Amino acid sequence: MVLLAGLLGYPIGRLLIEAFADGPAELADTVFRDVVGTAAFSSVWTSAVAASLALGLGTALALLTERSDVRGGRLMRAGVVATLVVPPFVSAISWQATYAPFGLLDDLTGLSAPWLEGWAGVVVVIAVNVAPLAYLVVAAALRSSRIADLEWSARASGAGAGLTLRLITLPLVRPALAAGWLVGFAASLASFGVPVVLGTRAGVETLTTRVYRAVAFSAQPAAFREAVVMALLLALIALVAVMLTDRRYAAASDTVLGGPTSEGSRRLRTPRGAAVAAWGYLVVTTGLPFAGLVLRAITRAVGVSATPANWTLANFRQALDDRFWEALGRSAVLALGAALLAIVAAGLFVLVQRAAGRGWGAATLVMFAIPGTSIALAVSLGYGRWLANTAAIILVAYVAKLVALAHRPLAASVAGIHPDLIRAGRASGASARRVLQKLIAPLLRPALVAGGLLVFVFAIHELTMSSILHGPGNETLAVVVLDYQQIGDPTVTAALATVLALIVGTAALPFLWLRRSWEGRR
Repeated sequence: MVLLAGLLGYPIGRLLIEAFADGPAELADTVFRDVVGTAAFSSVWTSAVAASLALGLGTALALLTERSDVRGGRLMRAGVVATLVVPPFVSAISWQATYAPFGLLDDLTGLSAPWLEGWAGVVVVIAVNVAPLAYLVVAAALRSSRIADLEWSARASGAGAGLTLRLITLPLVRPALAAGWLVGFAASLASFGVPVVLGTRAGVETLTTRVYRAVAFSAQPAAFREAVVMALLLALIALVAVMLTDRRYAAASDTVLGGPTSEGSRRLRTPRGAAVAAWGYLVVTTGLPFAGLVLRAITRAVGVSATPANWTLANFRQALDDRFWEALGRSAVLALGAALLAIVAAGLFVLVQRAAGRGWGAATLVMFAIPGTSIALAVSLGYGRWLANTAAIILVAYVAKLVALAHRPLAASVAGIHPDLIRAGRASGASARRVLQKLIAPLLRPALVAGGLLVFVFAIHELTMSSILHGPGNETLAVVVLDYQQIGDPTVTAALATVLALIVGTAALPFLWLRRSWEGRR
């Protein structure tokens, strides 16, 4: 109770108090100002369109990997999920380096996508980053054995693949589709890195970017008040999406009955060209952008052909200065601290959840769903008088936002421990401490490691909260990358973004390896 109040209740309470400080009439006047209304409308429509695109992409990929006999399905599944590890703003920078004018595609073919730096590019890149979330929700529903049985019954009755999909598969997973769209909407609404990278020069303004500019570049009280109101709007919209998602996901679990299908279960024939299209999508959205990012990082200047004659490591030498190493060390310490504290907090939440019910566990999901912009401003209002311009305030925001990543694996692992196991240990004469040490701890260790690694990976590349809360000399590595991007140094930005992507990928490898190891043991 105290922990939840400290991490979320008190900061959000301060945000509410600040928003209503001048009365409801002034709050309403701020909400309906043109700049606030325009930013809110832009956030909602871009999030809705991006979520719809992401749902279409995620559903198509889920149908291919879960319900067809496509070759290399496991590798394809890993490729889709692995894109979650790529920081969204790094993804935006890599798309810019590949498809914008003077990018890799322009260099190789003379073609480019000038629309990328604008609303269309912001929506497309957000959708690509959010698609794996929709994929995970829909794929989980498609693994039901009931769907497999009904699909084969329909095919045996003479229905074609298209008719089976339209009348059997999609209606059964409709609640999961709704949940996937809502998850995508909430994630798109919270997006900061993509619009700030691809939309700044085109005048793209969303709630997240508007709050950032009001806090970072204005000292006017009116601008800060607008930021508070917009952060509150973001939090309220996200909370509505979370509540609807939770209801829809519960409906999906109730509707799609039966256990998961086995790897050897009967699957439908892969549609012609579907595998090529899926692999092409992964190459176009992940492979080529990363290649374009690396080539820009090693090319002497933008506009120069990316041939070996123009390759250089000077951009990396310039990027890897004292500021970089200080920021890297600070990011690593903050990420490690956030992982350890999140594990402790998750353990306390699990204990309270077992005693008081599911609602306490849902609180961590709410904390994760609230956009980082809102959490950063709430934490600043709540703890700024003591921790302003220190790394500690960033750490508090990290734990508040990311504790759900540690809680979910741990809660699932604890739920899988049968009480009879503990009773058997005590009946055999073991003390409570020995039961905890020899029986419970080994069962929980994989979940603790997985949760800690997840928090570490997401914290080390976190940008939104860090960009609002950092002070002079307290920049994280992601903030340093954004600074170079904002001052218009594309080659050094690309070098830093490449290094950050490699660091994040390296940090994620132990989690992927351990996950495969644990699955193999099962």
